[in-house]
Amino acid sequence: MADQQVVAAMAGIPELSTFVSAINQASYAATFDTSRDITVFAPVNDAFDKLPEGRLDKWLGDREALISLLGYHVVQGRKTPADLADAKLTTRQTGTITAKTTDDTITLNGEAEVTCPDIRTANATVYLIDTVLDPPS
Repeated sequence: MADQQVVAAMAGIPELSTFVSAINQASYAATFDTSRDITVFAPVNDAFDKLPEGRLDKWLGDREALISLLGYHVVQGRKTPADLADAKLTTRQTGTITAKTTDDTITLNGEAEVTCPDIRTANATVYLIDTVLDPPS
């Protein structure tokens, strides 16, 4: 994966098929792939399954809302687990994610837990998370 751009690398992870599908639906893959040194907090399929009924369909039907959602899962810089010990991160859509590490567990916004950290791709570092981060309105 280290030699693949981030979307191609994520497409090779079956647990990220919904997230990758959303990126493609928004025609946003080029934005991800041409970005340099980013960190992507990628919700796994089970994270999307936990959303209230109709929420994902609403995002998928509104390109601006979908791009906002996707942008909220991306921060500039390749973050290491140590960088996420106690941090406030500015997202691509200009929101803030609060990261905290307790007993080797990284949580984001007090709700999403990192299930697989620090996956390296050619242009990004990816963290799999168990909850979709809801961007601020």
